[in-house]
Amino acid sequence: MAYTATRNTNTKYSPFYLLHDREMPLTTNENLKDKISKENPSHSQRLENLKASIRSAYKLVRGANSRSHQNNKEYYDRKAKFRKFEVNDLVYLQTLQSNLVCPNSLKKWTGPYRVVTRHSDLNYEIVDQQNKKLVHVNRLRTNYNTQTWKPKLKQKGTKKLPKKPT
Repeated sequence: MAYTATRNTNTKYSPFYLLHDREMPLTTNENLKDKISKENPSHSQRLENLKASIRSAYKLVRGANSRSHQNNKEYYDRKAKFRKFEVNDLVYLQTLQSNLVCPNSLKKWTGPYRVVTRHSDLNYEIVDQQNKKLVHVNRLRTNYNTQTWKPKLKQKGTKKLPKKPT
């Protein structure tokens, strides 16, 4: 209830106002008189006024959200680094942290992996000795030691075990 009645710092409107076109009646406002005008407009006129005020509020909210998005993007881009990998480059992959395990006990980087294909500037397909993965460039970093890549030999076939006599 407190969040619904509180004005947002970006939009300057409370969520309740954007939904109902009026501020939420709180328990502290019980003794105050209603802010309904004395004149009695027709039902259709009241609906048109309501629609117009909600449209203007939504327009202001859209502008505030886009400005906020631009500010957040500028803050992010200050520290963002452009990375580009070529096919057959060796890279390390950043492991995703889990809330279930102590982060100090996990390795932050695994690998090495080899870049197989570049789908776009941001997405690469990498392969380790066993399988392929599609990952975002932010989770990759360059491996400068080329001797760490040791591909495993493929097994030509598996031996079948003899059947047990029944």
